[in-house]
Amino acid sequence: MDYDSKEFTSGKWANKAELFEKKVSTATIVSETNPETSGKFTKENGDPQTQDVCKVEFPGYDEPLKISLNRATINALVKAFGRSSKEWMNKPLGVEIDKLPGKKFPLYLIPEGYRRIEDENGYSIIVLEGEAISRSL
Repeated sequence: MDYDSKEFTSGKWANKAELFEKKVSTATIVSETNPETSGKFTKENGDPQTQDVCKVEFPGYDEPLKISLNRATINALVKAFGRSSKEWMNKPLGVEIDKLPGKKFPLYLIPEGYRRIEDENGYSIIVLEGEAISRSL
């Protein structure tokens, strides 16, 4: 069997519930974002899902923490800084964390000049300030 070398982000995972409780509102990405195989989730066909992982510095923490970026965050970072995750590093970002039923805490990193809203289907999207919600992403 042939294998390719994979780069994994090492370190401790962020505790999003703790970040929510501490009301963390700013962050900075300090590593490239890399796809990694999720240890918890699988696709419908049983194959492991991948997640986009990077290290992020949060105020009040001694070391950068790993987080998995959601699609809304990735779309906003691409619009704000470009397609290369190298360009996302060392930029000031806002942090919004929701508390949902079932111990879920979705975390959004929001570039300056952007805001998080819900689209017509109730999904979170991150748009430029003043951008109309009807614009398809």
